[in-house]
Amino acid sequence: MKQKVVFELVWCLFTIVLMALILSPIWFMLGEAYPFYTDNILLIFIAITFGRYLFFLKHHWLTYSMWIKLVFVFLPVGIFFFLMDSFYDFQRFFDEVGIRTIMDELSPQQQNQMAVFIRTEMILFWSAAFISNFLLPFKMIRSIYRKRKLGID
Repeated sequence: MKQKVVFELVWCLFTIVLMALILSPIWFMLGEAYPFYTDNILLIFIAITFGRYLFFLKHHWLTYSMWIKLVFVFLPVGIFFFLMDSFYDFQRFFDEVGIRTIMDELSPQQQNQMAVFIRTEMILFWSAAFISNFLLPFKMIRSIYRKRKLGID
């Protein structure tokens, strides 16, 4: 069990470092003008954490708790609505207001580079979060079934 807790802590640290690496160019170029930090952090967290649960569940402490697995069967429904709302808000801001409106102090070349970077990383992590959010309940149901009927972790 101690190894599984250490495994979880290492992955949490990895997630935090990855968030910092991905969001630091936006922070250093735009500062507080970028309105999607919270959504972006949550998208990265959901994508990495749920993806990790999909591929490394047997190395996780969740394998011992049937109730937590059951929560993760129904939790993605609410997260689905958050994902759709955050992507809609970002896309609406990008299309109607324009991402370049918050980049007034940057040169046109830097504006283009940052606009491409922001749009690409938001779509990448939104897609990863959406796919892992969709697949996670099936993985948990399979895990519950295997534990209850077959006795396999």
